[in-house]
Amino acid sequence: MNDPQIPNAATSMVRSKTLIFTTCYNEKDNIGVLIDEIARYAPGTDILVVDDNSPDGTWDVIQKKAASMPNLYSVKRPGKLGIGSAHKYSIFYAMREGYQTLLTMDADFSHNPASIPELLAAHAPNTFVTGSRYCPGGTSDYTGYRDKVSRMGNIAARAVLGVKIKELTTYFRVFDVQQLRRLPLRHISASGYSYGVELVYYLRKAGADLREVPIHFVDRTRGASKIPKFQIVRSGLDLLTLGLRRMNIGRDLQPDVLVDDSCASCGDRVLAMKHFGSQGKDAAGREPPGYRCTAVGARDYPPVYTCLACGLEQVPASLIPSELEDLYKHVVDDTYLENIPAREKTFARCMESLAPYVGEPGTLLEVGSYCGLFLKEAGRRGWVAEGVEPSHWASAYARDVTGVNVHSGFLNENVAVLKPSYDLVVSWDVLEHVRDPVAFLRECGARVKPGGRLCISTLDVDTWMPRMLGTRWPWLINMHIFYFGKRSIGFVVKQAGFRIVAEMPYVHYARVNYFITGASRILPGFLRRLALWVAKVIPDAWMVPVSFGDIRAYVLERTPDAGSR
Repeated sequence: MNDPQIPNAATSMVRSKTLIFTTCYNEKDNIGVLIDEIARYAPGTDILVVDDNSPDGTWDVIQKKAASMPNLYSVKRPGKLGIGSAHKYSIFYAMREGYQTLLTMDADFSHNPASIPELLAAHAPNTFVTGSRYCPGGTSDYTGYRDKVSRMGNIAARAVLGVKIKELTTYFRVFDVQQLRRLPLRHISASGYSYGVELVYYLRKAGADLREVPIHFVDRTRGASKIPKFQIVRSGLDLLTLGLRRMNIGRDLQPDVLVDDSCASCGDRVLAMKHFGSQGKDAAGREPPGYRCTAVGARDYPPVYTCLACGLEQVPASLIPSELEDLYKHVVDDTYLENIPAREKTFARCMESLAPYVGEPGTLLEVGSYCGLFLKEAGRRGWVAEGVEPSHWASAYARDVTGVNVHSGFLNENVAVLKPSYDLVVSWDVLEHVRDPVAFLRECGARVKPGGRLCISTLDVDTWMPRMLGTRWPWLINMHIFYFGKRSIGFVVKQAGFRIVAEMPYVHYARVNYFITGASRILPGFLRRLALWVAKVIPDAWMVPVSFGDIRAYVLERTPDAGSR
């Protein structure tokens, strides 16, 4: 699903074996001249430019150049995703498009294009070349505070990496793309300029020959520096983390696996591996049925990739089970029925949170109703509510036991029996399960009356818990296909023709023993056994609200131009 604002740069035909890359944000005064200078000093090479949605007209300048330069490729990302992410984009783009050599540089003319031929001449297979301010012959325009910070940063980086080259913090570099293919790039967690330092760490571990070429580093004369002051603190923390990582001699160094898939949101094809899949088992040693609502205790999870154009984390389309819809239709989840009081408290609290945003009770449709407990709570509060649910078992339970109107099957299979539109459409914990989140939101949105609201809940990976726990995060499981962050959820919602008018933590209630059992997944062996023992002796009636910020609820309304999409 391509958005016209994000050209799919990764579908280009390679005309050169060398790619020169730069990333920009608000560089209208520089980018056109820089592109011309690159073409002057490196004729015949391909050029890739990533723009982080500059508001100053930078993208228009790039597109004007691209109209007359067939070797210029560009991508406009939906927001400021960061310099580290942009350079990662260039690496994966170069790998998947078959380039042999990648040269990266800044867009503000701090890196003189006239130095490009010398850097390329110093390059060879299995070699990493960096332009250097601090090796013999190198110079820098930095003075005072900025000069001290730069020098101290390089000294600290050399100490952490254990390398002899003097320059580690500039992005004026040349890479052997084949060597990049052998690196575990998914392990590079640093952002900003620290990303480049950590990249050198893995190049050194892979046996790269590290070389320096002296350059004159020019302080920008046009535009303003975009390095925020907090980045200095962040870079220090990243270096500390990297230093600790050097002591982890058992760290998995298996190279990333590339996939030939498009992002389900923006259509770009530059997807970077974040997690290898894991074939685990549940606490009883059985392969878990990963598509139940209560599969949080499962230890299986599929490979997860990040789209470097829009930031959406996802299971690539080629790795999604072809029988996904049938899996959901045949779900039977008796464990869910053991927690009904907790579910009822969850939905009561959910309705209270929505009240300020959804107006007086009217007609309501829930997409993904499961056993109908939310619909029952909505009915208690005066809503005329019905739902759709693919699981034959769950929808039958909703009708026969819960006593609410739930239609079996998916939304598109129930068009004939549903109302044309509703005052409120809700879908709790469903968006991360579907093949196409944008299409799903559009489908739900088509059932919302003018002036009505669409409310959803889904995962948020940009919070402390998933970052800290990594592959031990409880919501990293087979049944989840998409993992949204603060930027990517906004972009997906916008693609679907909506905007976020309110967001809040989504609070689940859980029996204490059920919560401990699920949480035990992240614990090491003896603590896991202790937690499972404790869970057995706690009374079933004890319940607790659970909210770590990694699940959020959103209230959406249609944007004025949604009808033209």
